[in-house]
Amino acid sequence: MTGDFEVRAVSVRRIAANASDILLELPDEAKGVSPEPGQFAHISAGSVFLRRPISIAGFDADKNRLRIVVRASGAGTAKIAGMAPGESARTLMPLGNPFPSVPAESGDIWLVGGGVGVAPLLFAAQRLPGARSFIGFADEASSFGVEELRARGKVSLSTGGLVTDLVARALETERPSAIFACGPAPMLEAMQKICGAQGIASFASLEERMGCGVGACLVCSCPAGKRGEKTGYRRVCRDGPVFDLSEVIFR
Repeated sequence: MTGDFEVRAVSVRRIAANASDILLELPDEAKGVSPEPGQFAHISAGSVFLRRPISIAGFDADKNRLRIVVRASGAGTAKIAGMAPGESARTLMPLGNPFPSVPAESGDIWLVGGGVGVAPLLFAAQRLPGARSFIGFADEASSFGVEELRARGKVSLSTGGLVTDLVARALETERPSAIFACGPAPMLEAMQKICGAQGIASFASLEERMGCGVGACLVCSCPAGKRGEKTGYRRVCRDGPVFDLSEVIFR
């Protein structure tokens, strides 16, 4: 079930000068909505014309509340990140394709995230108790979500280095059944090479500028293909945002 709802901020926690961890309360008519890890919400930003796609960082079905983590990178996301408790916004959700479904007891799934890319992985960890996480940040002070992930499974943390180096070292002695990743393009491209060389199934949540959020405007189209050979374009909003990492072509 997807709908366009008026949601209300019930709590706003600043996690950095330009980022917020926000809990949104859905209206009664949204009961029955059941977002999955990897999906996103398309949120209005006041007077800014286009809505902004924001990854879903968690969902509480009992309280009918949605969690998002927003980093201000422009006028629209700044408006959303600056929401105050009690403030409302129109939200079209849930949208996009999620990470693949795996049994809840699968503790051999690895989660790899960089920066704010940790947000959808928090939701994935909520559904995958015991999953191992590899998280990278520019510095220790910005290590958002690490303790939360540690409460659910083992965490390897990189600050100032490359999180992909941690993954490569871990693969020398261990092997997961699959890897879920989200973060900046260079990190995902490195993960693509690592997982391709090891023959490990990998899935990535991509971040792209979007217009409509439902696949009509083609703004978020990106090249796709096998073994680096482009065979066409995929819409991140409609065909993703989660893709088999082996099919992504980085520009």
